[in-house]
Amino acid sequence: MTAMNLPERSGPLLCVAGLRKEFGRVVALEGLDLRLEEPGVYGFLGPNGAGKTTTFKLVAGLLRPCAGRVLIGGWDVHRNPRRALSILGVHFDAPAFYPYLSGRDNLRVISRWLGLSHEKRIDELLGLVSLSSDADRKVQEYSWGMKQRLGLAATLLSDPPLLLLDEPTNGLDPAGIADIRRLLPQMAHEERRVVVLSSHRMDEVQAICDHVTIINRGAIVGAGRPAELASDSAVVEIRCEPIEHALEVLRAAEPAARIVRTGGRHVEVTGTTQPVAQLNRLLIEAGVAVEEIAERRESLEEIFFRLTGGGADA
Repeated sequence: MTAMNLPERSGPLLCVAGLRKEFGRVVALEGLDLRLEEPGVYGFLGPNGAGKTTTFKLVAGLLRPCAGRVLIGGWDVHRNPRRALSILGVHFDAPAFYPYLSGRDNLRVISRWLGLSHEKRIDELLGLVSLSSDADRKVQEYSWGMKQRLGLAATLLSDPPLLLLDEPTNGLDPAGIADIRRLLPQMAHEERRVVVLSSHRMDEVQAICDHVTIINRGAIVGAGRPAELASDSAVVEIRCEPIEHALEVLRAAEPAARIVRTGGRHVEVTGTTQPVAQLNRLLIEAGVAVEEIAERRESLEEIFFRLTGGGADA
């Protein structure tokens, strides 16, 4: 790939401050704040209806916020849209193309719309998304996954340093998902881009994202590197009896922790402030017979469900 010709900037690649959006009486976003500057893949994770696509549309200038600002490269999306959006590439689900034109010709049309005329760039992008051998086939003959990859190539035509990708693997077969997961870290780290990936798939985010932001009901409920989120979320698993007495002891000792009976003689304690040995001692001194006690880290999926209340639609 050729080196990016970076557009003029006067600030961080993306700065979202106090973003609020309402649709009638429904609050879709409530005071959202984001600041992204360092190259990498940033996961924007949330259940359906959490506000992910609304956020992307606001950043892309397709919606106007009720409050707050969106700055891309220091430029306000609504006050200086030409400069701000020259830095941005957006890929929404189900990209639309001229079905009677080839993949290559569709990219040529989009390139002309953008005021570009780089045939070499089109060839490079078709190779990047593994469509070189199908470049001259009509898009109506493309599979869903091929259209998704062509959409990604179209997003990259202007070499934007900031990419917003809304569910880019939606509807893909396993091979197509593997292709996208290979491409995104490459675009972020080798080509020095900020790639923001919207998804509700924990395995996808865990596999490729350097940083995760979890959104639910229009607000950020968690953020950090996947390993950091996991390290802050120790789960102590205990098998003991009598179980009801154990629950009383644990809840009294750890009022801020999440303590649940998971069946039979098993208890899980999440968010404890005490080491495992101390919890073990508390239970034994209270007359609880502890058969087994161990600590593990929550998976990203467990963190997601805990922070989003089960991942229900918002």
